[in-house]
Parts: sequence; C-alpha cells; structure tokens
Amino acid sequence: MSQENIFEALQVGLTQAKSVQTPGEIHGILTGMLCIDNETSGSRAVEDVQSDMLDSALDALREMTLEGLFDPDMGFKPLLPDDEVALDQRVRSLGRWCDGFLYGLSNSGQFELDKLSPEIREVISDLTELSRVGLTEDEAQSESAEADYAELVEYVRVGVQMIFLELQPKREGPSTRESLH
Repeated sequence: MSQENIFEALQVGLTQAKSVQTPGEIHGILTGMLCIDNETSGSRAVEDVQSDMLDSALDALREMTLEGLFDPDMGFKPLLPDDEVALDQRVRSLGRWCDGFLYGLSNSGQFELDKLSPEIREVISDLTELSRVGLTEDEAQSESAEADYAELVEYVRVGVQMIFLELQPKREGPSTRESLH
C-alpha cells in the first residue's frame, strides 16, 4: 500500500467511524508511540474505532513508518495531504500531525524530556510550537508560503528522525535494530 493509498484508506475509515481524528494526526500519534516502543500496534493510535479497513490501513501505516524510521537514509515522511490540497489545510494538517506526535510520545508515560539531549529538547519545543501553526490570509498569498511550508515539513521529518534515533538505542529487550557496539 502506498502512502497516498494509506492516507485515503485512513480518511475513509475515520469518516465512516465518525472519528474527529485526521489521517495525519493518527500518523503523528503512531509515530510518537513507535519512538517510545517500536512494538506498538497501529490500532493503538486510534481511539475507540473498530473497522477492518481501518485496521488494515493502520497495519500498513505502522510498517511503512517503521521502515522509514529505521531507514539509514532517513526515509521517514510524515503522512500529510498532497500538494493539490489548499495550503492553509496542509498547514493545519502539519500542526495536527505535530500535536499527535507529541501526544504519542507522552501517551505511554515512559517519555522523559529531561533525559534527552539539548538538541532533541529543542526539536520537541519547536514541534510544540508547530502544533499551533496556522496561516493568515496574507501569509497564504505570499510567494514564499509554499517554500516555507516545505521547509517546515522537512524540519519535522528530520527532527522526528533525530528523536527516534536518540530514543531507540535506549530500548531494553528485543529490538528490530542491531546494535553497533
């Protein structure tokens, strides 16, 4: 299943279930949970919704996300609407993705911000600010708005990869990642 197909399947499943969560928010939650525990199931990211279509999409999303997070070439990408969607909607989706990610990190109760490096704490702070992002009408009309959005998405992508890489080695027990020691 491609990222585009997963986004659509999640959107349909969430709409049918009358969920207020968005595909991006779900991916953010799942990604945050996977940073804490890479054994987390995809269905944990959705609150009180049961659907075969949704479960299938969440399983595919989990596998795609882990593949990206473990990719040595940093292939992780946040699940966000395509470029054909209006910029203000994409910006709001990015904010909801960041909000979901922060929720996913803290959901287990195992996340300890004060034990992270200063660089990672700064990324977490920036993601917190981005969770409240929005566009004014003037900003949406700006010539640089698309480029600014692309830079923010890239910052989120790399920042999340950094968080994952810092948290991952601290796991105890079986892991899908080999130790380099």
